[in-house]
Formats: sequence, structure tokens, C-alpha cells
Amino acid sequence: MLLRRRSVLLPAGLALVVGLLAAGCGAGEETGEASTTSATPRPKLIDWPMFGRIPERTHYMATERRVLDPPLREAWSIDTHGLIEFPPAVAGGIAYVVNKFGNLHAVTLRDHRVVWEHLRDPRNHGKPTDVTAPVYSEGQLYIAFLDGELLALEAKTGNRLWKRNLHAHLESSPLVVNGVLYIGTDKKELVALDATDGRVKWRFDAPGAIKASPSHHDGRIFVADYEGSMYALNAHTGRALWRTNTTRQRPFGDGGFYSSPAIGFGNVYAGRDDGTVYAIDERTGKISWFFQTNNPMYGSPALARVPGTPPTLYIGSYDDHLYAIDARTGIERWKYDVGGPVPGTATVIGHTVYTSSFQTRKSVGIDVNTHRKTFQLDQAGYTPVVSDGRRLFLVGYYVLVGLEPTPD
Repeated sequence: MLLRRRSVLLPAGLALVVGLLAAGCGAGEETGEASTTSATPRPKLIDWPMFGRIPERTHYMATERRVLDPPLREAWSIDTHGLIEFPPAVAGGIAYVVNKFGNLHAVTLRDHRVVWEHLRDPRNHGKPTDVTAPVYSEGQLYIAFLDGELLALEAKTGNRLWKRNLHAHLESSPLVVNGVLYIGTDKKELVALDATDGRVKWRFDAPGAIKASPSHHDGRIFVADYEGSMYALNAHTGRALWRTNTTRQRPFGDGGFYSSPAIGFGNVYAGRDDGTVYAIDERTGKISWFFQTNNPMYGSPALARVPGTPPTLYIGSYDDHLYAIDARTGIERWKYDVGGPVPGTATVIGHTVYTSSFQTRKSVGIDVNTHRKTFQLDQAGYTPVVSDGRRLFLVGYYVLVGLEPTPD
């Protein structure tokens, strides 16, 4: 692998057109978390260090006011010259962006300067390689590759700290909690490793391949396999606390989980690839409710309680719709026609839920109170938007776009 330190910009991205509509005023609240935003005119920086932002993978950031809601304007864009399948890890004012070629860029969010870049083995001859979402934890950065390589880098410099080959296909994005890294493999394992040196602590064997990313809450790991089962494990020992095989309970079916669990309001939420969404009691493993879209579903759910709305699950389907489902009852609250299949994961920032479709080549933002579109940008991505509490960063097919609120 090559490591190059840089202080120049990546080539500019494609010409982008941002369609912006005005939004109103309000307040925000985070699911199961104390408020992390500031009441001062300039909000403090907030990390988005992993896929889903927090270990419960809610894909939600609250705001005290509508400071991050549309209208927004484009501040800058950079081109990574490769598909960005997962959103960057954002920590300490730096975005760590990885593209389909396995090339990782550390970009300052204030002035979009490239601090360093870590290039995948040049012997790959520029061929695409599947990668997972990068994860930041305590000054270190972790990323996994389809060929089984798990890599730890020093976030400040990009220097390699350790490398381990798990000899399995890795599609599951790693999770780091309390110094332990958790990751699923296609060899039907969830592996827990010491995050400081990559030493394996324990392995859990499942009946099916684990393509979904694990989540964590209250000392337990929640993970689903591609045979349709959800598990709760003791995070310290890997001991199974419960298993729920959804294919053996109503509405049955044979779908598997590619969707990573979101945890909150007493339930574990995930979508099966046949379009069935489940809420499973986090303590008992009993199915609380299910909701069917009857179309493929590969993205993960976003989970939020925005003031003026009940606890709500937001998830996209290949039936061209983004669904807002009452998280406590499983009843559809509303749905929005995106105009094309929704392949990825929605995010909720402030009072706006963001989603995207490659068919329309657009990312859109929908006000969760009015259910109306308030944002549009002519770039599409799997998980289109993350934030550092001051700005939004839209992940297009090749480009990362910095967005900021328009002045009052």
C-alpha cells in the first residue's frame, strides 16, 4: 500500500445544481441521548464517527433549532475518482472518505484540504474492490475490505498500525465500542477483536453469512444474518442471549438481512431484503411488529423522535418510496415517492430526512413535519448525507459536497 501526505485539493467535482426550498423553525431531540448541540449561534462540532453515527446506528443527529435544515448552499466539492459506497467517518473536523478502489482520503472540513491519503495496493491496477464504511475511534481509523483484510490506521497521519486477514469476505462495516472491534463475515461468524492490536477475543458462529453491520446497546451486540435471524449477544463474551428466526414466524418468507439494526424505544429494527421491516423487543427477542413493502430492501433504517412527531422509523424500498413508520406500532405514518428505487440508507438531521435514488440521479430532503421536499441536489448516493453539527456533507457517486446553511 502507498501512503502519501498531501496539502493540495483533489480535482474539483462535477458541476452541481442545488435546488433549495425554504424551511420553517422548530427544535430537535436525539433518540435515547442527551442533547449534544449548543444553544450558541455557532453550534459546536459533533462527530459522526461511524456508519449510523452512534453504536445504536440510528443515523440521526438532532439540532436545537433548524440551523442545519434547508435552505442550504454548496460550499465546495471534491472528486475521489471512484464510487463512494459508504459515508465518511467524521471526527475532529476531519472527514475520512474511502472510495470503491480502497483509496482513503483525510479531508479537513473547514477548507477541504487533503491532509493525507492512503492508497490501496497499486498491484490492484486500479480495479474496484468492495470496502466497508470507515470507523473512527480514539485516534484510530478502521476499515475492512471484501478480500478479508481488516486495517487499522493512525487517524492523524494515515500510518498503518496493524493489519489482519480474516480469510473471509467482509461486507459488514466494523463497530468499535470500549476498545473492541466487532465485524461480521460471510463465513457465518461475528468476530470480536482487540482494537489496539487486532487480536481475536471471541467468535460467534451463526447459521448464515453476516453481511449486515453489528450494533451495540447497553452491553449487548445486535446483529442479523443472511438467513433471516436476528441475535443479541453479550458484548464481552459473545454468548448468545436470544435468537429470533424471522422466517419461522409471521409473515414467514425466506428473506435475509442486509440491513443493519437500529436500536431505540425498546426495540431492534431492521429490514429484510424481501421488503419486510421488523421491530424486535431488545430484551426478549419477541417480534413487536412487522411492516411489508413487498419489494427488495437493502438499506438500513434511520430512527428518530423529532419534536412534533412520534418515534419514527425511516426506510427506503425498491418500490420507489421512502417510508415513515411509527416505531412503536408499526403503522405507516406517511410515505414519499422518491421517483426511483431507494438502494441505501436514509439519514435524519434536524427536521429533515435525506434519501436518494440512482434512477433519478438526485438526493432529496423531506421535512419530517410537513412531508414536503425542501432540498434537492443533482447527485445520488447510497447514504447521501452526514453532518459535523455545523455543516452537511453530501455523498454523491464520486464526489463529497460540503453544504452549509444560507445566511438569514
